[in-house]
Amino acid sequence: MRRVGTDALEDPEGLSMSEPSADVSAVVEYTMDKWRMDRLPWAMWACVAGLAIALHAESRGQNGAVLALVYLALLGLAFAGYALTSLIGRSGLPLLLELLIGALVLIVLSTLIVGISLMVGGSSSGSTYVGAMRSLYWSHLVNPSLNVFGWMLLYLGFGWIAFSAYRHFYADRAVVSMSPAGIHFHRPWLKGLFIPWQEVRGVGHLVVPGISGVPYVSPYAAAVTVGQDFYEQQVAPKLGFLSPPGAEAMFQPKGEMMQVVLSSADMAVKPEDFLRPAEARWKAFRDQPASPSQRGGTVFYGRWSIDGSRWQAVQFLAPLVGLAVVMLYR
Repeated sequence: MRRVGTDALEDPEGLSMSEPSADVSAVVEYTMDKWRMDRLPWAMWACVAGLAIALHAESRGQNGAVLALVYLALLGLAFAGYALTSLIGRSGLPLLLELLIGALVLIVLSTLIVGISLMVGGSSSGSTYVGAMRSLYWSHLVNPSLNVFGWMLLYLGFGWIAFSAYRHFYADRAVVSMSPAGIHFHRPWLKGLFIPWQEVRGVGHLVVPGISGVPYVSPYAAAVTVGQDFYEQQVAPKLGFLSPPGAEAMFQPKGEMMQVVLSSADMAVKPEDFLRPAEARWKAFRDQPASPSQRGGTVFYGRWSIDGSRWQAVQFLAPLVGLAVVMLYR
């Protein structure tokens, strides 16, 4: 063993003996909790701005709270249409069938959007088609008052706060977990992917082809390498229709093998916090089957906590001060 700093010790695998993940019998879980909670102050500022706009902007007689819900519903429909057409385009269907499905999606979404617009706009009793069309109150949607956007900010900000707080206290399943048996992935579009340590051929930073042809080692991504046969038999079949755009970046070829990226932008975890536990468990269990009796405790990475720093206090207290100012000067 060698000394690092003052009294921290490292084992031959590179793990500090003071780290909980140094116990290879422990399960290591990686969550999105910190990523979500780090964006909570921005959601709080959105609520402050939304409340200020909703209280002080003119309404022109419009119900801003209701119109904001309509706008969010229309935006949700538009995003759903974009996501669905993107999935159809990546599905590998014949071109004619793809065009027919796309046209059907367009018709359905257009009908829903027009229906919602007509219900919100309303019509008067015009005797002709032209008269009826002119009598629609399109200004409610085309030219809304400013306080509508204030209510939209309130809905979006409060929605993110409620969702993040709920997931912090009632955590969902970890995105990635490592046990003595292997690596488990629990993404919604990649359920049930499991890589035993016996199938791992290496652990390290992601290696990608460089512009000049020289391989580039990315310091920002951690990956494990598996055989091409294992990838084609166990991984590729799970990459189905619902894989989001960019999902292919999680799998990168490396010669005759395939790299599976562990880290991602939606987990506020350093690559080293993936690599050290993964390498320790791979070296400990790659030549032997893992026994259920080997399971120890659970170690979490990516969990948000109160660290007592001034910056964290400012992040959460400043929006509350802004909220008080808005309420005092309403």
